[in-house]
Amino acid sequence: MLDRHGTRPAHIHFFVSAEGHRKLTTQINIDGDPYLWDDFAFATREGLVPAVAKVTDTQAMQALGVNKPFSLIEFNFTLHPDKADAPAAEVARPRAVAA
Repeated sequence: MLDRHGTRPAHIHFFVSAEGHRKLTTQINIDGDPYLWDDFAFATREGLVPAVAKVTDTQAMQALGVNKPFSLIEFNFTLHPDKADAPAAEVARPRAVAA
């Protein structure tokens, strides 16, 4: 009824925290996905689409212990200092722990 598809572009969620800072919940979207600028959840913004570099250099692959070309995305997170009067940043829900 909304005339919108139900497909999200490829994306990765991050939950980043550090003592004394506000918790950050964000995502990056993968450049080149056909739904990148047509996300039904309206979650694509310019700053959340880092460049994807194709790495084919043999030495770079060996340095990371891989033997096939791969894609590399570089990005930074900025955390803001915690404030006593700010709304809670933590939402209670189960999450998997990365190894």
